[in-house]
Amino acid sequence: MMVIGIDVGLRTTGYVVCQVRSAQIELIDDGQIVTRSSQRLSERLHSIYAQLEKVIRSHSVEIMAIERLYSHYKHPATLGVLAQVRGIVVLLSHQYGLDLHEYSPTRARKAMLGAGNVRSAQVKRMGESMLKRKIRSQHIADALSLVIAFSHYYKAQKFTAR
Repeated sequence: MMVIGIDVGLRTTGYVVCQVRSAQIELIDDGQIVTRSSQRLSERLHSIYAQLEKVIRSHSVEIMAIERLYSHYKHPATLGVLAQVRGIVVLLSHQYGLDLHEYSPTRARKAMLGAGNVRSAQVKRMGESMLKRKIRSQHIADALSLVIAFSHYYKAQKFTAR
């Protein structure tokens, strides 16, 4: 099945599209959508929406994995902006009939590294090791960790269905 993992952000949204087959994950596409702070919020949101829609359509994505909302208590305004970006991503999942899965950042990192309290650089290095290639950004690595969290869930569901 084709799974898209999305690391939601207003400045940079990272994504990966992977083919998930029981114990195997094959990277099909990855990238990041970068918006400029000089753009109006509506332009930035539309850019993210349009580019993700193109990726979803071109790869016949079936499953979407995203992070649950989290914001540091020192930056409460960030939560409102992230919620708007996340809203358009969730809307895309509905419009294309995608099965939506949400994971906390620590759960996704634990699925990838075995520990949830790891630094971003460690997630990126592990992703590079798994894929045997460089990953362009931390946002793409975080999106990959979401697909890995989904694959663990999927394997567990298949196991318990027996």
